[in-house]
Amino acid sequence: MDATNSKTTCTHCGMAIDGEPVRDEHVEGIFCCPGCMKHHKMEQGDSGSNGTEQGERAHEEIFLKVEGMHCTGCESFLESMAAKQEGIHSSEASYASELMRITYDPRKVSAETLPAMISRFGYKAYPPDDIRRQQEETEWAGRLVMGGIFSLFGLVFYILFLYPLYLGGEGLVALTGMESSFIIANIWVMTTFVLCYTGWPILRGAWVSLTVMKPNMDLLVSLAALSAYCYSVVAFMMGMTEVYFDVTVAIVMVVSLGNFYEHRIRSRKSGLMAQLTGEQIREARLMQEGSAVTVPLEQLKPGDRVLVKAGERVPIDGTIVDGEATVNEALITGESLPVRRKKGDSVIGGTLVTDNALIVETGPDAESTLNHLVRLMWNIQSSSPGIQRLADRLAAWFVPVVLLLAAGTLAYLLINGHPFNSSMLAGLSVLIVSCPCALGLATPMAVASGVREALENRIVIKDVSVLERGADIDIVALDKTGTLTTGSMQLLDRGEDEQALALAAAVERFAAHPAARAIAESMETNGYSVTEFNSFSTGVRALVDGKQVYAGEPDWVVSEGLKVSDQQQGKIDRCRRKARIPVAVGWDGEVRSILEVGDRLRPESKKALRELAKERKVVLITGDSEAAAEQVREELGLKQVFANVRPEAKSEIIRNLRKSGSVAMIGDGSNDAPALAEADIGIAFGPTALAADSADIVILDDRLERIFSAFSAADRTRIRIRQNLGWAFLYNVVAIPLAVAGMINPLFAALAMAGSSILVVINSSRSMKLERQPD
Repeated sequence: MDATNSKTTCTHCGMAIDGEPVRDEHVEGIFCCPGCMKHHKMEQGDSGSNGTEQGERAHEEIFLKVEGMHCTGCESFLESMAAKQEGIHSSEASYASELMRITYDPRKVSAETLPAMISRFGYKAYPPDDIRRQQEETEWAGRLVMGGIFSLFGLVFYILFLYPLYLGGEGLVALTGMESSFIIANIWVMTTFVLCYTGWPILRGAWVSLTVMKPNMDLLVSLAALSAYCYSVVAFMMGMTEVYFDVTVAIVMVVSLGNFYEHRIRSRKSGLMAQLTGEQIREARLMQEGSAVTVPLEQLKPGDRVLVKAGERVPIDGTIVDGEATVNEALITGESLPVRRKKGDSVIGGTLVTDNALIVETGPDAESTLNHLVRLMWNIQSSSPGIQRLADRLAAWFVPVVLLLAAGTLAYLLINGHPFNSSMLAGLSVLIVSCPCALGLATPMAVASGVREALENRIVIKDVSVLERGADIDIVALDKTGTLTTGSMQLLDRGEDEQALALAAAVERFAAHPAARAIAESMETNGYSVTEFNSFSTGVRALVDGKQVYAGEPDWVVSEGLKVSDQQQGKIDRCRRKARIPVAVGWDGEVRSILEVGDRLRPESKKALRELAKERKVVLITGDSEAAAEQVREELGLKQVFANVRPEAKSEIIRNLRKSGSVAMIGDGSNDAPALAEADIGIAFGPTALAADSADIVILDDRLERIFSAFSAADRTRIRIRQNLGWAFLYNVVAIPLAVAGMINPLFAALAMAGSSILVVINSSRSMKLERQPD
């Protein structure tokens, strides 16, 4: 604890503890909330022996972005692969966020070598701030383009020479046996390229699913594509002209196109990761021999002094040793009203200095609270496993059923004396006709439609699993500042005297305080002459047309010799109870008017919450004071409110709420990031970069009714997915028995498969007509 700070501080985050500290006999230290205690326990190690605990502390943590993850099988495979590497203590992967958190021993392995250790079997790992998303998309597009070119050449050969033969006629040009072999050999080469290059992600996904014993869509697709390919190779080697390379190409290209759609949508989430440093602070002005030198933040040590200018963010937690300024802490704490900080006061890294300069001495941990929030948010996201896609869950039992049917068909025909060739064709037809191209397109095409509809409503869906999960939300938790309120200082009460307001606006336009700006913007003051302007920590004074005008905190104005009436004092007290800022304006020894400045509720807030409360429990979580929260609770009719909540504690509250049902968290600031990441669905409303990175859904404007459109997009996309899957299974119910009975050959099976896929695309392309807030 800093000598200049009389308050007890949290062992984990270093912030002052206002109430009773949280303790645990198994964890050393005291904490401001259970969330800090749990994270501190996780970081320091949860071991009964002191020796093991010291060993835990020797481990360091790194986050990696991993390309190529697209299912829960990938998570299990990467974690098992990392566990085999020397020096890696533990790992957690999440395909939903494409993140991997690795705890490693720096004595055995360096952070620089970890990406190479994970970048195997087609996965590519690199630090999150390494901007490679564009390269990744280019690689995906390249696979599709090159595969499409070779597919077209192969299709031309089929149309000109092979399909006419299969139908009992001759091709465009009569071919000799050697010429036919040459044509088929070319098709073989082109199909091999499409299968191995364009279809590589599918084949790798199938191999991974077998490795971790989690059958998925990739395995089912690969079985059909490889079966057609292998049969065709054997048939060609035996001198036959009836080959089904076209079936392999069709399967690979259709499913790859669906995967590309899904990848592009999911990449929106990781794309904003590169913007994580939008608010994160990396440099500070270190005071050395009377001058300021810019240094990287990690070079600061406890006791260093840093210069923070007006308009800049405090780079690190510490104590003011020189200067006095108004500090906006809304980004970190959620407190809507700016606070005045002076020498001896603690300041939080990441807060904004709005006026004057400060010299801050770094605290004992030399860490920024904002950067701590970044780490906390990444911890939550990387440890939240992705939800298995519905199609993959279906594939888990569909794969063995199809394999049994195909093998059973082959065995039955052989036992009953059918030729091996026709028996193999029947078994192959079962595999091909059951190939889930429609299943593979069901989710990505419906999701693409949902994302498009959402974008038209200025809603960005960053985690597409939200759309598949639907809108089954039991509890909606909302932040106050910037979400239910406008998030900016406004003049809420113009006072009793219009002349006083005009004179105050004339004076306040020269001040930098947020409340001063709200008053100055309330009316035009070009006709006044302002001279001898003086600014103080709690107010301003100036001559306006020769009249000495005071505007500021009532106590300061009284100290300057002006009188406050009993009626005005009553208004001041009521204003403070509402968590607003009272501004006294006066001249000639009297206070003429009391203005009220504060954050205003959005006009649509009451109506929106009333509609939300009809179907879901609504909870308010805010870093604001009890008085401010109580005022909002009364105005909006809320039943449950959590006030004075620190960012770390917000995620803990969400975790507890999830015990009662699924939770959607709606917030706008960096202080909401951990809670947004912790919730089942995180909705960033008018977000900062950090809030956007943590959220599943981002609302781009400040219209609260967009929340209803977001829920509607999720609900209707889920319905569309189920419609697509229903059609795909109906097709299989009809087609598989026909294939088992030998009534469908592989070519017809491929055409039927393509037809079912087209119907899925058509159904997905229909407009969803998202709902908006009810009237």
